[in-house]
Amino acid sequence: MLESSKKYHLGSHLIVYHFGYSHHGIYAGKGRVIHYSGFAHFFKKQPIEITSIEKFSRGKKIIIRHYEHSKYKHRAVVRRMRSRMHENNYHLIINNCEHLCSWAITGVESSPQVMKMMGRLTTIGYISSIMSYMNGLFLTLATACFALVFYIKIKLKSQAKMQIPTYLSLRDRQQKK
Repeated sequence: MLESSKKYHLGSHLIVYHFGYSHHGIYAGKGRVIHYSGFAHFFKKQPIEITSIEKFSRGKKIIIRHYEHSKYKHRAVVRRMRSRMHENNYHLIINNCEHLCSWAITGVESSPQVMKMMGRLTTIGYISSIMSYMNGLFLTLATACFALVFYIKIKLKSQAKMQIPTYLSLRDRQQKK
């Protein structure tokens, strides 16, 4: 359930819609948001950071996502976000800002945005493959869409096989170095 509000409760999942995607963060109090900045800084990969709500929203409307089944609330959510501060393992498909926020609240990394994108790519692929006899360009588009869906499925399956949050395995790898 989404709601627009000017007052945010500690640990609220905030969403800002941009053209073609949405950006997610957790309200940390005192006008600050913790978020995975990812490529928010003009295609330069950045770590999880704390920033002002104005900088997070970039003047756009902020929506609050409510959860029916949240495992953590308020201060615990903010504490979980802070535990991953400065992590720099952003990945558009398996470790993005939406994955981070859902993990902090539910304990499970998920991104409905990625699933929607996969569904759209599949639809485009089907339509393009049906029309491919008309134009070779459609065949190329269909192939590219199916390849992207296949790549996303492989990434999601490999993540599910680990049965632990992405950040644990990445931290283990970094500590071994």
